[in-house]
Amino acid sequence: MITHLENSHFPPTVQIRIVQGLRTIKQQEDLYAQGRTKPGKIVTNARGGQSIHNYGLAFDFALMYDKDKNGSFEILSWNTGEDFDGDKISDWQEVVKAFKSIGFVWGGDWVSFKDYPHLEKPYGHGWRELLRRHTAKEFIPGTSYVRL
Repeated sequence: MITHLENSHFPPTVQIRIVQGLRTIKQQEDLYAQGRTKPGKIVTNARGGQSIHNYGLAFDFALMYDKDKNGSFEILSWNTGEDFDGDKISDWQEVVKAFKSIGFVWGGDWVSFKDYPHLEKPYGHGWRELLRRHTAKEFIPGTSYVRL
């Protein structure tokens, strides 16, 4: 999914850690309940089937920092303002810009619910169409993945 993105687009002391990718519809329902009918903070406005995660076309990420510059990338961060490389552009924005340059949609651009760690590439498919295909069991043969 990220084969056209070169590391040279990222600060040299930063790597991406994917923290969530494919999410089942049940897992999405559980996340939606958080802060509503279950304890915790609201983290999504998408019900089960309404998230691009449910179709394997989205991921959430954090940044790994190599603070001591020994190649170990020992610090995991969701800090969107960190500028570890000191170029006056947040490292988060540098990473987002690189992904957007190859067609990804960033949740931080959304108006009603900012989802800063979210990137997706739905290839022109909206969640309604993907849910319709899922409900109709239009799957890749031998899987439960929706055929695009």
